[in-house]
Amino acid sequence: MNKGEITTVVANKLQNNLSKKEVGEVIDIFIETIKETLQNRGKVILKGFMTLRTQLVSAKSGKSFGKEWSIGSRQIPKVSCSPSFKKSIR
Repeated sequence: MNKGEITTVVANKLQNNLSKKEVGEVIDIFIETIKETLQNRGKVILKGFMTLRTQLVSAKSGKSFGKEWSIGSRQIPKVSCSPSFKKSIR
């Protein structure tokens, strides 16, 4: 299911209280808010669904085929599904 399909389903469930365009804008704001929170090293908890956070990955370096390489430390996204959510989709 893609964003357009989700927008249609949500708009239909709202029974014309919001248009598809308005629902799409709400979804865009929701996603942008999550991105901003994670960029600021925050955590997003959607109780009963999932937790989104970032995790620091240490810098690495090495040598391969006679060439040295290095990767700086960085933040990567991590997602943890709640136990109740995992149980509901089994």
